[in-house]
Amino acid sequence: MNSQPIFIGKRIRIERSKEELKISIGQQIERWQEALLYAWILAWTFCGGVFIFYAVTTQVPSERMFFGVSAGLWAYFFYRIVKVLLWRKMGREILTFSKGKMQLQMAFGNRGKKENFDLSKVSQLGLVKQDSNSFFYFLDDSFWIMGGDRLGFSHKGIKYRFGKQLSVKDAQQLLRSVDSAVKGYSA
Repeated sequence: MNSQPIFIGKRIRIERSKEELKISIGQQIERWQEALLYAWILAWTFCGGVFIFYAVTTQVPSERMFFGVSAGLWAYFFYRIVKVLLWRKMGREILTFSKGKMQLQMAFGNRGKKENFDLSKVSQLGLVKQDSNSFFYFLDDSFWIMGGDRLGFSHKGIKYRFGKQLSVKDAQQLLRSVDSAVKGYSA
């Protein structure tokens, strides 16, 4: 028996069944932001093509090394940009609660590493403290990166974070739901 899903803001979906509670946090962005990411990838691809072309065609060893290293750095950041675009297109953070267990997954579509937690060992659940005047706070909150975790907890002494780039209001409402689930599904 599944109940109707509950929504918090535009990105958080909560589904409850008889045996489990599933919270899904979507990572979609506005169309103009997505268009900017595509433009960035297009421009970055052009730059990479230039680096690779000159690394292959130049006859001067020092230039070949320079363009080879530049192409390597380009490839690293190209991977990061594509990963962010895929995250924004089909990424979700999924929390699943069942009797005595919690599972956290950073999913690209249906794929992604799942981490399992014993609810009796979950502690220090709360909002992540952030300095809103910090440059790194601004950077973490930017749509072109995969950062900005708003909630966190501790499990066996290791800190975990989730709730990427949620508004403070949505994060507080989600915290109440997660706290209730941790208490309700604990063995």
